[in-house]
Parts: sequence; structure tokens; C-alpha cells
Amino acid sequence: MPEVPVPDSQVDQRQKAPFRTRDVFPTTVAWLSNRVLEGTRGLDDANRHIMHLYAQPLKVYFLGCTLRWLGEPDDIVQGFFADRLSRPEFLSKWVASRRPLRFWLIVGFKHYLLESARALQRDRRAGPLGAADSDDVGEADPKVFDREYAVSVVREATRRAEQSCEKDGLSEHWKVFTEHHVDSRPYEEIAPRLNIDRARCAVMARTAATRFKNELRALVAWEGATEEQIDREIRSLLEVTG
Repeated sequence: MPEVPVPDSQVDQRQKAPFRTRDVFPTTVAWLSNRVLEGTRGLDDANRHIMHLYAQPLKVYFLGCTLRWLGEPDDIVQGFFADRLSRPEFLSKWVASRRPLRFWLIVGFKHYLLESARALQRDRRAGPLGAADSDDVGEADPKVFDREYAVSVVREATRRAEQSCEKDGLSEHWKVFTEHHVDSRPYEEIAPRLNIDRARCAVMARTAATRFKNELRALVAWEGATEEQIDREIRSLLEVTG
């Protein structure tokens, strides 16, 4: 199994912690799929989740493509969300496709950029002639979206796992986990400061790590995905984070 980078909650710092498959139900994707199929109110919830998780990766992707002359990243990404997420069929077709959401969104975003560029050129108001004549948005780095998405997902999984630990009175477990796996401190250093033995430290870290791993798997899964497919998705994202 791959190793999972865990970022500090305040800085963009990624270290590695062991990852083992557990019996995990992908609660986030199940929740998201259910919201999509519920109608208007459910779609609002789904849209908020998607915008929260995908806005930054899409902005970075946009800045690396040749169509960045279209406008400011914030405006372009918000325009994409407003256009595509306002269509009920956009997400319902994603659910039916059984494809990873990140794949569905980046393909939709590319199409949106090309549509916007062609519309502007038709009006002869902006953009170099011929810049949108092909079906290629001219990515500067093909992996830039995956890289930013991976960082965004790990941060979100970290936030959710920390909240889960705090809610269940396991704040100290989370502290041990972050000190050991993020700050790379040995249990022999952590244990005396917290007045617990080394073996207990390891158990506490594993408890918090399990919550983090469960949240990560839930975020990257999609409807109908197998454990093997989820593992492969995680590996593909970790490869681009360096």
C-alpha cells in the first residue's frame, strides 16, 4: 500500500505515514451521491462541498494553461461553477458515469474554457485569433490539477479527522499522531512529555491515523468504486505530490 502525506494544519508541510486498507465505507461519496439525487436542496449541499474542495485546484490549473488570458482565476472558476453546477444533469450524469469526480470536473472545466474562449473570439472582443481553434487548452503541466487536488484532499481529510478526534475526546491522540507523523518526532520523545509510555503513544497515534485514513478514502472514492480502484486513485494522487 502507498504512504499518505499528512500536511500540518497551518503550513504546507507534507510527511509520510503508513496506510493500510481497512473496512471503510466511503461516507463522503455516498453522502454526495445521495445529495445529488435528492433534488434542489441536496444539490445545494453537494455544490458547496465541491466548490470548497475543488476551487483552488481549478484555479492553479487555469493559471497553467494557454487560455489564462480569459480572465482572473477566481472569476473563471466561479463562472464554471455557476454554469455547470446550476445544471441538475451535470452531477446526476457524474453519478451515473461512475467516474471519479475529479475526472468529471476537470473534463467539464476544459470544455468550459474552450467554450468561453470561442464565445469571446466570435464577438472579437478578446484573445488572440486562433487561440481556441483546437480541443487542447495547452496545459503547462499535465499534473498540476492532480497535484493541487491531492494537497486539497489531504488537507480536508486532516481537518475532518482532527474534528472527529476532538468531538470524541481524542484530542491527545491527534496530538501524538501529528507530532509523530508530521513533525517526525520519535515516540521516545513524545511519551515523557505527555506522561504516557511509548506503547500507549503508538496505540494513540494508530487510532488517530485510522480516522485520517478513513476520511481520505471517503474523499477520493466514487459511486461503485472497488477497494482496488480507490487504492489506485490514492496512489496516482500521491505520485504527483512528490
